[in-house]
Amino acid sequence: MIVLVAGADGRLGRVLVPLLVASGHVVRALVRTGEHVGALEAQGATPLVADLRGDVEWAVDGCDAAIFAAGARRRTDFGAIDGGGAAKLAEAAHRFELRRFVLCSAIGAGEPERRRAPLRDFLAAKQFAERRLQQLNVPWTILRFGGLTRAPGTGRITTTVDGRRPPTISRDDAAAVLVETLSRPNLAHRLVEAIEGDRRIADALAAVEPAPLPPVRNSGLGAAQATNPPPDPTMLFPDAAPLDTDVDYQGDGPLAPEVIDNDDPSPRVP
Repeated sequence: MIVLVAGADGRLGRVLVPLLVASGHVVRALVRTGEHVGALEAQGATPLVADLRGDVEWAVDGCDAAIFAAGARRRTDFGAIDGGGAAKLAEAAHRFELRRFVLCSAIGAGEPERRRAPLRDFLAAKQFAERRLQQLNVPWTILRFGGLTRAPGTGRITTTVDGRRPPTISRDDAAAVLVETLSRPNLAHRLVEAIEGDRRIADALAAVEPAPLPPVRNSGLGAAQATNPPPDPTMLFPDAAPLDTDVDYQGDGPLAPEVIDNDDPSPRVP
């Protein structure tokens, strides 16, 4: 896939980009400044310099998938980047009909009001992005990660957050979850929480139930016909032959030849 990574120069993005390249993906690395362009090119990615607070729709054109792994470094930018920037990129993914859009969110985004500022503001921005993405007809996946740590990855996670484990996950494992998500159709239109655990990443994600199929809408004609009464025998000719569906209808004989008038419309005119 051609994968656009927003926030490729961030702490998670710097782990994610080389992992995507090693997995055979073509990576377009969206960064805010040219500071990390050389390092991204050395990793095999194509840097794109753009500010998520401005026009970034063009960066999505030609991609197969996009991963939003960006995050504001200042509280005043939460709304513009974690909220508005993610929503803007998701809308572009919808317009250009991407095959996947993966949003990096955070545990607690479902109820930001239960936290104190500034965490409340951060989670509120994530919630805004989640809700906008869920309104779009694009195969999205929302990954709510626990707190990202610098600990070495274990390759094992859990998607069940029940308070018995620390709500954290290493950046190595979070990046591996993102790469794995791209190839799993069962994660389309799913919101998944991920923290450190004891199941292999592939097994944990494979166990996520796919989204239910949309309801089938029809005219109800089939159900109505099923309640039709049986045919009345008195309404049938006594000598009527049974219907044989394996025999094509031949009609009442060959059609009479059609007369086509080819007379000269202008006789005796040279």
